[in-house]
Amino acid sequence: MKFAIEHVFPEITCAAYEQLYFDEAFNVALGRALDMGRELRRLDITPDRIVRHVCFEPRRDPDPAHPTNRAFGSSRASFVEELDYDVGTRRGAWRTIPNVFTERVRNTGTIELAPAGSGVRRTVRGEVKVSLFGFGGIVERMIVAEIEKSYARSTKFTLDWLARAR
Repeated sequence: MKFAIEHVFPEITCAAYEQLYFDEAFNVALGRALDMGRELRRLDITPDRIVRHVCFEPRRDPDPAHPTNRAFGSSRASFVEELDYDVGTRRGAWRTIPNVFTERVRNTGTIELAPAGSGVRRTVRGEVKVSLFGFGGIVERMIVAEIEKSYARSTKFTLDWLARAR
């Protein structure tokens, strides 16, 4: 299942947004706001390329009857996001690697930054493929819905962050 998510951040340059996007203090605060455990595993910054690997652990609903808890039981679901970003083109390739169903779930895509008037347009494109006989499509739609919800929440957080900085 393919998806595309686009948001515009007004009154910020691509370079300034890029700096914010890779700022650790900002990302730690964003993780807290999204209620995600977050562990930076790798951050290599050169003038041409940024490579970042982060492990995320979504907080789960404490209700044992919640569908996520029924699916995972006592296992803690997490995933590693790997991003390889080309500074010159302002485009990165990403993939996420779940800690469960690793061989059955593939989530890959790109992120691009481009000028948009006096701001920046962030475009995230991706594809989710789940190989689970009989209900892979359902799981794909659930994953895409969570990704879209997460980006909507992160956009709101980012806009609020930028407004406070002005």
